Amino acid sequence: MSRFSGYPGRSYSRFALVSLLLVGTAGITLSAALAHAAIGQQDLDVPFKDTAKAASVTTHPPFTGDPDKVDFLADSVAYDETRQIITATGQVEIAQQGKIIKADQVIYDLPQDTVEAVGNVAMMDTNGDVHFAERMQLQRSIKDGYIKKLRSVLADGSRITAAEGKKTGGKTVMKNASYTPCEECKAHPEKPVLWQIVADEVSHDKDEHAIEYKNAKFEIYGVPVLYTPYFSHTDGTIKQKDGFLMPKMSLNSRLGFGVTSKYYLGISPSEDATIGARVFSKNNPQLLGTYRKRYDHAEMEFDSSGTYSDDTEQFRGHLFGKGLWDINDKWRAGFKNQLTSDDKYLREYNITSENVLENQIYAERFEDRDYFVARALAFQDVRVSDRSVDQPNILPELQASFMGDPNATLGGRWNLDLSSLNLLRKGNGQDVFRTSADASWERKDVLPIGLVNQFTISSRVDAYQISDRDEISIVGGAGDAQAFRFYPYIHDVVSYPVSKNIGSALAVIEPTFALTTSLRTKNTTDIPNEDSQDVQIDAVNIFQPNRFPGLDRVEDGTHVTYGARTGIYAADGSKGEVFLGQSYRLDDWQNPFPKGSGLSEDESDLVGQVMAQYQDLYSLNYRFQFASQNLQSERHEVYGFAHLGDLSLSSTYLYARTLDGTDLQDSRQQIYGSASYHLNEDWNLLTDVRYDLSKEEQGLRYSGIGVNYIGQCFTVLTTLRRSYADKDTGEAATEFSVQLGLKNLGSIGTNE
Repeated sequence: MSRFSGYPGRSYSRFALVSLLLVGTAGITLSAALAHAAIGQQDLDVPFKDTAKAASVTTHPPFTGDPDKVDFLADSVAYDETRQIITATGQVEIAQQGKIIKADQVIYDLPQDTVEAVGNVAMMDTNGDVHFAERMQLQRSIKDGYIKKLRSVLADGSRITAAEGKKTGGKTVMKNASYTPCEECKAHPEKPVLWQIVADEVSHDKDEHAIEYKNAKFEIYGVPVLYTPYFSHTDGTIKQKDGFLMPKMSLNSRLGFGVTSKYYLGISPSEDATIGARVFSKNNPQLLGTYRKRYDHAEMEFDSSGTYSDDTEQFRGHLFGKGLWDINDKWRAGFKNQLTSDDKYLREYNITSENVLENQIYAERFEDRDYFVARALAFQDVRVSDRSVDQPNILPELQASFMGDPNATLGGRWNLDLSSLNLLRKGNGQDVFRTSADASWERKDVLPIGLVNQFTISSRVDAYQISDRDEISIVGGAGDAQAFRFYPYIHDVVSYPVSKNIGSALAVIEPTFALTTSLRTKNTTDIPNEDSQDVQIDAVNIFQPNRFPGLDRVEDGTHVTYGARTGIYAADGSKGEVFLGQSYRLDDWQNPFPKGSGLSEDESDLVGQVMAQYQDLYSLNYRFQFASQNLQSERHEVYGFAHLGDLSLSSTYLYARTLDGTDLQDSRQQIYGSASYHLNEDWNLLTDVRYDLSKEEQGLRYSGIGVNYIGQCFTVLTTLRRSYADKDTGEAATEFSVQLGLKNLGSIGTNE
């Protein structure tokens, strides 16, 4: 076997010089060297026509990847000096600049400036593409050439075949060609693949990362089902390419039949945009647009749509956006905007089902344990209902939190929270300005007997300025007012966790007792309640010193809290936990909690939680609230999950009684369930349903069923959905969707 490795600028024998002239003219530098197949540094007679011109042995390692070097390997090499042709025969391999060619025979023709490979030809490109052919003729450093009976495997696994092809630079034009990203059947490779595109001519442009077809037919299992005179798509090697996206179709009871067409514009590797339109049989066309941009330390994204309504003779649309800017290692800023023309637009066009839209701009600072944020927020309530009071705008909100080192102050840690809030309703409701400062100190001790004690002392000051106050969130009547509140408290929590090993599992029981006391404070006479309305005792907040969310309401007086948590934890991740707790007020002051919160009586409702999990197969989480006097149900939340082989089941149940002081004037009771069944590796069935069990709105709220096929190169997602009208959405709708996904081509569907 002969091996050649060459560098420019060295002294070689006569044959090596001829080789340098030959391959240098073709754009390849080559020097001759001989090596024995088994003994790499011994001389070997090589069947040259003129063996006297053979070069002496050199020992460069093969396929080094040096850009100025060609590595050459063959069983035998012959040189015709008259015709200036080198012929390499038998297991020929040539490598240069990451490209590798293998063939039974390779012929270098200096006058024609060509390299021809014959028999079992294989060429491996730098991007991972591999090409096989019966014959391949290349020019100019194997950049240009002609190929016969081509079979190519692209870097992403896609395959191209052609009767013949011509390669010019980075573009290959193939005749009578086909393309498919689908894998062949391993047991029967002669069978037609799932789908392929067959065309009279296929062009693959590596520089543009595009594949174009002329007179193309789309075949499924070898049967033509679609014809187009021209078609193009990316070759799967890039994530960004200008062009039309696959059209989508929709079928909706409100909008009718629709077609969506979009054009993708790749402005730069870090910036793109999409524009398009949706045309409906029952509505006017809808224009669409998205824009995304990423900077070194920032990013932003916008999504928009718009249409003209003949019914209202008004423009309808939406604009959503978000952005984030990492200013430095301590500061960052961002924004989020959600705007729409009317309450029904977003649901009618399946954009989002959110009830309240949020707009905000903010700046944050992080340093050690300290945190600061300044932000402005505005809200848009898009529930279909009559509202007497608008959602307030927050212009602005300031929050700062400072925390001391652990155990640094009297064996504990200090904490300081500052906040300022300005709520504006533009004349449709009360305006509130609030500022607050909260200083606290806490210490945690573990006594030698195992008792854990956590002691907290806190003092908070709140100041309010109220304009156009109303009776919805304040008792004192309409008008302007100022209010001041001082709220100090002492809070001590004692627990005694005990554990015991039971086989490979660990059992734990932890009884807990807490005492909280504070001065009597103002809660309702002068101070409005904006952020503390939705108060509910549960297993999470029962041991908190103040069970009110927000700052507008505080829990004054003295109360004790008691409960216990027990659990068992297995080595395989399985576990079971049970918690039960209750609270009791010790003074006769006016109770600040509304009815339905579980805290409106001196003796609170019983709250608890039961959790069970067996590995990753089964899970149950049940949280409950019972009235302490008669054990009447007040609130239940149940979530369960089961994975039974190919069948997966999940369900959520909620029951909650009315809560005074909020818009939740009716009891809520709802159940949701979903199931998924995998028929095999590719097929699965889906279904889900939501049912309202409350007396006021009893009935089916949502149902859906789906059949999905997810294969190696083809996906089918089929769904039938039915949404039923309620007081928030105002309308019902039925939608059927079928979305087909073709690898590297995109998707065609009946759902936007």
